[in-house]
Amino acid sequence: MTVAARARGLCLAALWALAAFIHAAPEIPPDGSSVDALVTALYASVSHGPEGEPDWERLRNLFLPGAGVVPPKPRDADSVRVLTVDAFVDRIRRYIAGRRQAGETLGFTERETERRADGFGRICQVFSTYETVRAPRDPDPFARGIHSIQLVHDGRRWWIASLAWDTERPDNPILESARQNEHIVAGTPERRDP
Repeated sequence: MTVAARARGLCLAALWALAAFIHAAPEIPPDGSSVDALVTALYASVSHGPEGEPDWERLRNLFLPGAGVVPPKPRDADSVRVLTVDAFVDRIRRYIAGRRQAGETLGFTERETERRADGFGRICQVFSTYETVRAPRDPDPFARGIHSIQLVHDGRRWWIASLAWDTERPDNPILESARQNEHIVAGTPERRDP
């Protein structure tokens, strides 16, 4: 075998090895490619038609392992409850099953109406105002609220580290809450008289 043939063989082997390495490197999922993509995917994954369910696998893949999900505290509860993503999924599955057993087949679509994001390095805090409707084209929401989403970047992609939210109520209107949250005193929103 000539030196030129041996060199060609080594070059081909090196190219094959490089191609195998590049192919084997894990791909960054589109949902984790940016803060915007991650928040958009969160809303898309929980929304579903009347006969469907949220996209559970997609939802799970948005969250960092060990992430916390903090739904609003029920008025009759003694404390706030932090759920794992799997516990949150189980809770929503039971809720959907109960609605169906009662003969209700209602869809669920959450859509973002406003976003405020603050980031530094590999962390980002997003306040995302949302409204919830039964079908994507419904003009009037049956619920509104604000998600507080904490995101981290692991050097490859963005993840949700925690998700907490509260819903709008007569004693908790979104516009008033937004104004109050501009003035934080010792971790508690400072109340202002209207």
